[in-house]
Amino acid sequence: MPRAAISSKAFLIEGGCNACGLQNTETFTIHFEDRRSEVLDNFDVPSLVQTIAQKNGWRETAIPIGISEEEIVLKKGNEVIKPKYLGDQIIYQAGDQRIQTKQRFDSNEELFEQVNSILVELFKLEPYEIKIAVE
Repeated sequence: MPRAAISSKAFLIEGGCNACGLQNTETFTIHFEDRRSEVLDNFDVPSLVQTIAQKNGWRETAIPIGISEEEIVLKKGNEVIKPKYLGDQIIYQAGDQRIQTKQRFDSNEELFEQVNSILVELFKLEPYEIKIAVE
């Protein structure tokens, strides 16, 4: 089973104007066994699924669906998986297979379990053993 660790760093940033005070922000980075690392957009299902899928050869691609319209999909060879955002939910669809889930979970274990479910069922990848790195 491939393994990955997620680290986070919290720091204060200035709000950008005289009226704005300091704001606390946090960044997350996923570290893989091959010593490669990627910064996550967020600590949620879409960011983890996309980052791990891209590590395994899937590519984000824009497919035209109308005049001046396009759909962002994940593609590998002839296989296409379409993520669709619905408020706090996300749907992943590959052909007639479909998984709908929350984007964020209160429990890290639930989050990692859902990510692995999507990776295994739709992307046909091995499940990842994902841990939170302690610094």
